[in-house]
Amino acid sequence: MKKVLSLLSVILLMSSCGSKLVDPLAGCEKSAEKFTAAATAFFSDFTSKSKCEAFKSTASNYLKDCPSLTAAEVKEANDSIKDLNCNDL
Repeated sequence: MKKVLSLLSVILLMSSCGSKLVDPLAGCEKSAEKFTAAATAFFSDFTSKSKCEAFKSTASNYLKDCPSLTAAEVKEANDSIKDLNCNDL
């Protein structure tokens, strides 16, 4: 449960940065949309390995495509992503 709450806080942090995005970050908006969709799907079904893997993949892509987060925020998010083991589902 602690991992889920940690991931949820990362999602909220990452989602809150979405409104601050500037258009020169071309891939960022699409990456944010994909991340939001994957997060919604995964958090509605915690037992799906494929949704978990899609969530991890889109979260990693979001972090790469959207440099609006600080280095500390990116590290925390990456650590949370790595801690989520989809094979346990």
